[in-house]
Amino acid sequence: MMEFNFQPAHQELLNDYLNSRSNGAEAMTLDTVQGFLFAIVCSPDGIEPEQWLSEVTGADENVTEEVVFAFLALHYHVSEQVFTSGFKLPFEENADWSVMHQWSLGFLLGCQSYLSVLSQANISEELKEALISTTELLGFFSLELEQVEAYCQSTGIELEAFRKAQYELAAQVAPAFADLIEQIAVESGLYEE
Repeated sequence: MMEFNFQPAHQELLNDYLNSRSNGAEAMTLDTVQGFLFAIVCSPDGIEPEQWLSEVTGADENVTEEVVFAFLALHYHVSEQVFTSGFKLPFEENADWSVMHQWSLGFLLGCQSYLSVLSQANISEELKEALISTTELLGFFSLELEQVEAYCQSTGIELEAFRKAQYELAAQVAPAFADLIEQIAVESGLYEE
């Protein structure tokens, strides 16, 4: 087994690579990639590296081996957290909105294929509700900051307090997301164990 420790050097390499790709193209940011990979890791579909690498690189034909390795190391790091050490959101509650925003967008992008299948499946109301609320919490930061500010103004909630509460909820449900998806996938009968 290759040692896939995700190092600061990998992070720097991926940031440089993704920044170089985003000249007007729809390239992901590293935060988007992290949310996307979290969703992919939790997928009941067993998504092959070729498939998600093509998505995160925008099907870049000229991507270098170093960059591919860094992406694989990041994927391994996220998997390790999800299945072994406990997943933690890769940002703090006081992170810049754009960081949280990009992560949530990546998460929603990564799970849309299996969420549409699972939400239509024949599963208990309880699991259906858990799926919806968990996805909404993890996808919450995909909203534009202006929308959230407007909501807080109209309801008289203080923005920072609201944001902190949403962060804490997302941080609470994130570690259990993979288990929830697995439970639903099994109950749905759509996936082999």
